[in-house]
Amino acid sequence: MMKPKRTARLAVAVALLICLAPLTVFGAEPPENLPNAIGEVVYMVGTVKAEQPDGTVRELDLKKQVIPKDVIVTSTKSSVEIVFKDDSVFSQGSSARISLDEFIYSGKQTASKLLFKMGEGTFRYVTGQIVKQNPDGFALETPTTTIGIRGTEVYATVTPSLERVGNLDLSAGHTMSVGPQEISRPMHAVSVDPTTGSVSAPEPVSPEEARAVIKAAPQTTQGEPGAKNEDVDDMTRKVDAFSANINRTKDELGTGKPDYQDLHTLSLQQSGQKSAERDNDKAEEAQSAAEGGGGGGY
Repeated sequence: MMKPKRTARLAVAVALLICLAPLTVFGAEPPENLPNAIGEVVYMVGTVKAEQPDGTVRELDLKKQVIPKDVIVTSTKSSVEIVFKDDSVFSQGSSARISLDEFIYSGKQTASKLLFKMGEGTFRYVTGQIVKQNPDGFALETPTTTIGIRGTEVYATVTPSLERVGNLDLSAGHTMSVGPQEISRPMHAVSVDPTTGSVSAPEPVSPEEARAVIKAAPQTTQGEPGAKNEDVDDMTRKVDAFSANINRTKDELGTGKPDYQDLHTLSLQQSGQKSAERDNDKAEEAQSAAEGGGGGGY
């Protein structure tokens, strides 16, 4: 693939940097400040809960925080996206659950570690600083196997009859392991038999599979709009999520020399925000019409 010409890159950079003033997110809840927080919800739709081993249950929403030992549970037609303290990004589709068993992000590289255990559902994880500091201390587990990562965007779709584990991106020179198998190429996956524990050889991920994973567990941090939704509250959350992510990306761009990848991400986020705003307007119009608020009545 040809690289964009320098003039094209500069044009994109100038156009985006002109709009680096922070956006105001209307109606957003103030962030929590839990002393043991390990991450924050940056996007969600539907109903998402965090369950603790002692039976405590918290309803999650935008800017709500997650803590160690939380079991994140999504109901039907729901999804959630969480950014953790090491800048890693996790998203989970509907009717799914994952246990945040261990998360330690420390200045001491060998002390940093992560262990998340997935149940049934669709999951995505974009690695952050923990993998860079201590890759051997990072593990994601399905009911059948363990996933080791060395810099990648991993996904898993877990059902009672099949576990599909792979990546949507893999940094050059990095690998991921699934049980005894090693995946060294981007957009490759393996199939795991929950009955026997056998793991297939890696094979390419089809465009259809990739689209299904992204649709089930979208990441607004990457500018992904996700599935359309007619619920006004969910659409408002999506608009607010994109606004907050745009502000976060602009803050990062303001800390040093602009990075082309960050500028590209900002462009995707801005496009996603516009799409979400259009969908939100349509959802509000539909709600108004359903409630008889379209005028008339005399």
